[in-house]
Amino acid sequence: DEVNGIMEQVHDPIVIANPEEAKILKKMKKVGVVTQSTQMIENVQKIINILMTKVFDLRFVNTICFPTRRNHEQIKSLAELSDIMIVIGSFTSANSKRLTELAKERNERTYQVTCVNDLDSDWFQQSDTVGVSAGASTPDNIIKNVVTAIKSFGKVKEEELIYE
Repeated sequence: DEVNGIMEQVHDPIVIANPEEAKILKKMKKVGVVTQSTQMIENVQKIINILMTKVFDLRFVNTICFPTRRNHEQIKSLAELSDIMIVIGSFTSANSKRLTELAKERNERTYQVTCVNDLDSDWFQQSDTVGVSAGASTPDNIIKNVVTAIKSFGKVKEEELIYE
């Protein structure tokens, strides 16, 4: 939705999702770049580096919001500290998918769920510490329900449940 809204305000927009897409662009004289507010900074840096070789006059406005940058850094350390990592959020949410991807890079026992019904009690059998994070647009009541369900499995004590 955010990307579509930005595109509607621009003449001849080009959407680049990853460095591979940036590499195939032709050379251009003048380009302005904005980013989705929940985009991973590492991805943006790679794209900008490529664009710098293809665009004579490149203007970049960093529109990645601070809470998103902070959340990306926090989930990295949270995933490393936890035996299992649960990311709560829609599978259509770019932010939730990025959080899951970042966590999974550091903890292979990372699972993305949309609600309490997606949880599998078997995931928690060999887990002393559970990390929980959620996408920016995930409603609080869904987060609370998932956390309550995790506690009900009986394998996790309150002090072993780490929130982001």
